[in-house]
Amino acid sequence: MKKIIFTFTIFGLVILSAYLVITMPYRFYHTFQSEGVQSDYFIATDRRNILYSGLLPSEIKRGKTVFWKKIHFSNYSFDVPFQDVTFQVFPRPKIIKGRTYPYFDILDHKGLLVASVSGFQVSKFNPSIPIDEIFNLPIITQFIKPATNQQVWLDMLNLNIKIKNYNLYSYKDVKSLLEDYPISKLGYYLYIYKLRQKYFAHNAKRIVQNGPFHIIEEYKKDDLKGLARSYFYEKGRLYQFDIHYNEKHPDHNVVKDKMMKNLKLELSRDQESSLAMYNEFRKLKYQKRFDYQGMLLIYSAWSHELENQSFYKEMIYYLEKGDYKTSQLFGLYDFAKQKYGKTFSGRDEILKNDLKSKIEMEKAQELKKQERDLADYNIDGETEFKDEDSKIDYILKNVDVKEDKDDLTEY
Repeated sequence: MKKIIFTFTIFGLVILSAYLVITMPYRFYHTFQSEGVQSDYFIATDRRNILYSGLLPSEIKRGKTVFWKKIHFSNYSFDVPFQDVTFQVFPRPKIIKGRTYPYFDILDHKGLLVASVSGFQVSKFNPSIPIDEIFNLPIITQFIKPATNQQVWLDMLNLNIKIKNYNLYSYKDVKSLLEDYPISKLGYYLYIYKLRQKYFAHNAKRIVQNGPFHIIEEYKKDDLKGLARSYFYEKGRLYQFDIHYNEKHPDHNVVKDKMMKNLKLELSRDQESSLAMYNEFRKLKYQKRFDYQGMLLIYSAWSHELENQSFYKEMIYYLEKGDYKTSQLFGLYDFAKQKYGKTFSGRDEILKNDLKSKIEMEKAQELKKQERDLADYNIDGETEFKDEDSKIDYILKNVDVKEDKDDLTEY
């Protein structure tokens, strides 16, 4: 009898041990899903819902935008104001760490800033396996290694990694759980969670997807500025497009929504793309080439060949022949001087005169300051001088010179 009891006890312990071993991964996953996990093997303390359920679709609806025109600009196509008298684009090219970026601003009819477009950066989509110890187990990475970059991207956006609660004391439920969610599949879910944590910015106030290969992150930078940042996936690369907008401007949502409406990735074909935009410029009536529309099209052409100074030089030529004042073009002159070594300006004499006047004004101000300093210097009443020059020499030898320190507080 004792042998029978002992045998059944051992058998029961074996069954219990097997049950605990089989269900342990699912108990772990339910804890990860409902409370989060922080252990030596895996850390998941970010409880944002999008990390589990994926991204919702955006509410953007494509369609024609009245008085705006679709352009192919760098690696993107989007609508910009063209015949809209309320808004205008103005170039703001930049050189950052040796790389050239064709940034631009959108201004209202009063010249007030509504939005700025920047970004234009390309990076590699890196779906590498996380460093958590749990991913060293072959059974966990079984689903991960065969997955392509594109499939991982799509799953990162769309896959719901939540699993429903099963009754772990029900044979039927445990069997269904093993069939529907093998351990390797749960490992892939943990991997998707980690990728979302990496690519879905924690400080974004809203993240949505606009189609299978486009995500939009919206940030509130401060009380005055907002940011709509787009990432496009294409063959293992991420293309970034940023719209900074002035939240204090009453029309900032109008401009942002119109630009986002038909925004999509359209990779530049360099010379072919630049010539296509330049041909649109050439189709304009002659007088239109000197105004805003001509500038916009030729700047778009230059965005595809940033080392081609001919487009930039021609843009400066037409802007100067138009209604733009020299003061409005100083930023473009400075960029041209920095990148190409010359301003391309037909108004060089004006620029030289402006510089000459500035130098003469600074010299005059310095002389007046010296005269005031000399006049304020107190000389002993018993000291006599032969002439005014002797007096000045005496002062210069005895006065304490205090050099102004650079005031860097505002920086």
